[in-house]
Amino acid sequence: MNVDALVHIEPTEIVASLRECLLVLTDDLVVEYANDRFFKVFEVDEAETIGAPLAKLGNGQWNIPSLLGELDKILGERTTVEDFEVDHAFEHIGRRVMRLNARKTVRPGNGSRRILVAIEDVTVASDMAAELERQRLLATGIVDTIREPLLVLDEDLRVTAASRAFFSTFHVGQDVTLGRRLTELGEGQWAIPALVDLLLNVVPNNTVVEDYEVSHAFPEIGERVILLNARKVFREGNNTHSLLLAMEDVTVRRHLEAERKAALDHAGRLLEELNHRVMNSLTMIGGIIALEARSMTDDDCRKAFARMRARVDAVGSLYRTLSQTGSIDSVMASIYIPTLIEDLVGSSGYSDKVLLSYDIADAALSTRIAVPLGLIVNELVTNSLKYAFDDRTDGRLTVELSIDDSAMTLRVSDDGPGIDPQARVDSGLGQKLTNSFAMQLGGELVTDSASNGTAHRLSIPI
Repeated sequence: MNVDALVHIEPTEIVASLRECLLVLTDDLVVEYANDRFFKVFEVDEAETIGAPLAKLGNGQWNIPSLLGELDKILGERTTVEDFEVDHAFEHIGRRVMRLNARKTVRPGNGSRRILVAIEDVTVASDMAAELERQRLLATGIVDTIREPLLVLDEDLRVTAASRAFFSTFHVGQDVTLGRRLTELGEGQWAIPALVDLLLNVVPNNTVVEDYEVSHAFPEIGERVILLNARKVFREGNNTHSLLLAMEDVTVRRHLEAERKAALDHAGRLLEELNHRVMNSLTMIGGIIALEARSMTDDDCRKAFARMRARVDAVGSLYRTLSQTGSIDSVMASIYIPTLIEDLVGSSGYSDKVLLSYDIADAALSTRIAVPLGLIVNELVTNSLKYAFDDRTDGRLTVELSIDDSAMTLRVSDDGPGIDPQARVDSGLGQKLTNSFAMQLGGELVTDSASNGTAHRLSIPI
């Protein structure tokens, strides 16, 4: 160090330019000199300071055993004290953290010893450092209590902290984790391109990434499915960014979900096969009824068998629609109801007489609703064919199904001459079935019949 230039500068000027407080002590720790900065900072009088023992300054506010002990060491074997901090409550200025640097000097000629003590007030910096340490300990405690694996990464993806769950889950130690880049962990087991791209590009731009799924084969624990949540954290004090990377091992959950899906698919195939077999059985029953009807000589018996077959076919139409659409437990009303009616009109021989009109909501009907609703439609259309078109060459049959927030409404109407109140079809069985099915659905069937036509209205609460 070149000190030649200092020889030509007045020492008092050098001392006056110092921001630190400066004391010169004798070997008895008596104050021989103090700069103006010392008097100002500690609010003491020069007359009461110069010539007084350090321990007695300011009513003993400098009687700090740890400090006096360090200064005594200088007078012995040591020659310096560096960055010695004293946290003390001073009489006039309150609590302060002072950083002291001291050096022993020996005057040429008489060999007298002096101690130069430079004092710097570092209270703010010390308190900030203590607060940061408390925050660090708190953050470390929080990280360690989290059950999920968690990493804290710096801007270079270097691990600055990790939770215990991370070490236990991935079978790695702190010595091979902390301070290393993420891609270097576990012989590169975290060098996953999709993950690295996420952390380097996506997170800095979007701040937060949630539920990003990574499937990877890890050396120690094998194939795993990891759900990642990443968040960027900005530190105001030093303008740096950290990345919090939380991980959840969802391997078991994904396996269970896959097994559940496979089980549901298998159950669906079984139910589809069951629907197909029911459809075939109903078709066979309808065929048997038709064969029996042909052998009947009594007209009323043949009609009764025909109505019976129509009811069986109405249920069969549902299962046929289920089979054709590949559905399991629901049918679209816009497909099911027109198909049911057209089959019924065609098998009854009225295709050339009746103009069919539909306004059917495009809604899914569960089989619980579709079966009784289909049987109601079968009975109402059968009655219309009987009363409205039996002695006519043409006419219109309209079927509507609408759905709002509170109800499903079925309307079947024709333009025939109306129902003869004295006549009964099917010995009244059809009416009983219709009312029974309406009650099953929790609905109410209302019929209006006049000379210009008949309209049936069924309202079903939903």
